[in-house]
Amino acid sequence: MRLINADCFEALKDLADNSIDSVVSDPPYGLGKCSPAEVMHCLTAWAKGETWKPKGAGFMGKAWDAWVPPPELWREVLRVLKPGGHALIFAGSRTQDLMGMSLRLAGFEMRDVVQWIYATGFPKSHDVSKALDKMAGVEREVIRIEKRFNSPSGLVAVEGESIPIMRKITAPSTPQAKQWEGWGTALKPAYEPALLVRKPLSGTVAQNILDHGCGGLNIDGCRVESIDALEGRFPSNIILDKQASEQLEQQASASRFFYCAKPSTSERDAGMKTESSRANVHPTVKPIDLMRYLARIITPKGGIVLDPFMGSGSTGCACALEGFGFIGIERELQYFEIAQRRIKHWGGDGIELTEYPPEPKEAESETLPLFGWMEG
Repeated sequence: MRLINADCFEALKDLADNSIDSVVSDPPYGLGKCSPAEVMHCLTAWAKGETWKPKGAGFMGKAWDAWVPPPELWREVLRVLKPGGHALIFAGSRTQDLMGMSLRLAGFEMRDVVQWIYATGFPKSHDVSKALDKMAGVEREVIRIEKRFNSPSGLVAVEGESIPIMRKITAPSTPQAKQWEGWGTALKPAYEPALLVRKPLSGTVAQNILDHGCGGLNIDGCRVESIDALEGRFPSNIILDKQASEQLEQQASASRFFYCAKPSTSERDAGMKTESSRANVHPTVKPIDLMRYLARIITPKGGIVLDPFMGSGSTGCACALEGFGFIGIERELQYFEIAQRRIKHWGGDGIELTEYPPEPKEAESETLPLFGWMEG
C-alpha cells in the first residue's frame, strides 16, 4: 500500500500509464456558488480545453469544495487507469451533472449511477417565514423548545461530550410570514450518487480482459444474499442503509439490495486513539463496508485501487480488508496522518509513505488553486 501526501494532480503525474485497475473515490462535491452564469463560464472553458478556476467556498465554508474536480484532473486518472478499468466516483445530488460532465470531457464512458440511499440525512432548509419576519425587523413569539434530532440518538458530540441540541419553535409575526409559514428552500438529503464510469476498451470486452485484466464487473462476488434466490440477488445500482431498508420492507423485499449505514463513531475513530489525536475529524467519512462493496464490484482479484482524494482513508481501509493493493493521495497533512492510522488499524501492511515537499504559500486570494481538493 502506498500513501502519498501531496496535491493529487502533481502526484498523479508520477504514476505510470495503464498501471491502475480501478478507482474508488469520494472527491469534493463542489457545493459552492453554482449560479447559471458560473456554470456557463465553466462549461465554456471546459469545452475549449481551457482551465477554469472557481471562486468562493463550498461545504462548511471550505475553499476546496468550491467546485468539482475539473477534466484536467480526471484526464490524469484516465491515463493511469488500465483500458477497460472502472471508476466509482461519488458526487453531490445537486452537482452530479457537473461531476459527470467533467468525467465525460476527460474521456470516461458513463456506465451507470449507483445510489446510496439512507434515512439519516438532516434537512438544511432555509425557513421562508422566519426570513420574512427577519427582513421586517420583528421578533417572533417562542411557543416551545424541543430537541433537535440530527442523529439517530438526538445527540451530537461537542468537545468530546454528547449533549442534546435544543431549538426554539416560534410563531410568525407579520402577515407575510404567516402566509408563507411552512415553506422552505430544500428537501431532506437521503441519497448520494456514485458515478460508474469506464476507460474505453481496447477492442472487445473479452479481448480487453485477456490483455489488461479489466473491463467487467464482479457480479457473483457482489450478489446480495436472499432467502428466495439460491445464488443471491443480482447486484443493483441501489444501496440502502438499514433504516431505509426497513422502510422499504413495508412495500417490497429489501433483501433485493445491498445495504450499508453511515459510519458509527467507533468505526470513524478506530485506530485513532494516540497521545496526539483521539478522533477522526474529517467532515465527510464514508462507511468502510460501502467502500469494500464498491471496490469489490470493479476491482479484479489482487488488483490495485486508486483514490486521488483519500481524505481519512476509508477506501484504503476497505482495500486492506478486501486484499487489494491501494494507492491513496491526500494533500492535507492532518487527514493524511488520520488515514495512516485508520488503514493500519484495519490491516494495511507494508505501508509506503511518500511526502512531496510543500509548495510556497501564496497570498490569500478569492480565486482558488486549480488542484488541491480533498475527499468530499
